Amino acid sequence: MSAAEETIEALVQADASAGWLVLSPQVGIFRGAPRPGARRTAGDAVGRLTRLNRARDIVLPAGVEGVVASVATRDRAHPVEYGQVLFTLTPFPAGETDHPAGLVLPHDSLVPSEGEPIPAGCFAVTCPIDGVFYRGPSPGAPPFVQPGDLVETGRTLALVEAMKSFNAVVYGAAGLPARATLVQTRAGDGAEVKLGAALFILRPA
Repeated sequence: MSAAEETIEALVQADASAGWLVLSPQVGIFRGAPRPGARRTAGDAVGRLTRLNRARDIVLPAGVEGVVASVATRDRAHPVEYGQVLFTLTPFPAGETDHPAGLVLPHDSLVPSEGEPIPAGCFAVTCPIDGVFYRGPSPGAPPFVQPGDLVETGRTLALVEAMKSFNAVVYGAAGLPARATLVQTRAGDGAEVKLGAALFILRPA
């Protein structure tokens, strides 16, 4: 059996207050939830799911990482349903990680893969993965942010859907101001976006 067949990606749902909800991708028996405070990044195993006598590691999808907050399941083997919340992830605190995927990077350390130049004194939030860009949490809902908004570390700016998983684009990375003003949104709602493309332009507040 190949490594790919021994793992299954978790379902992920953006949550404005927590960061990400990590959900069970199948019905089964879940065990091995990470402890609160544990740090997890894309590709890391976050538990093991047994279904029809087949056990597979659950891994985080691309663009998802953070610190484990509340854990919804017990330490021992626990039956779970499809889409049941396993635990929540909050963004890494500013300054405690090297440029997480999908978060803001200083302009002088990153040149976006495409698009017009970044204005002087500004920096970009770049796309963490190829996918579809959504400005709000659901169809018809207001955008997470609008030009002119003041944003702080940990605030969700948008979602990028890839492989049926929704990846939150969150403000905050080492070396950035705790607060910034959104200058421009460079991707349209429902548009296809590419890894490294500038999604938002901000300036220090």
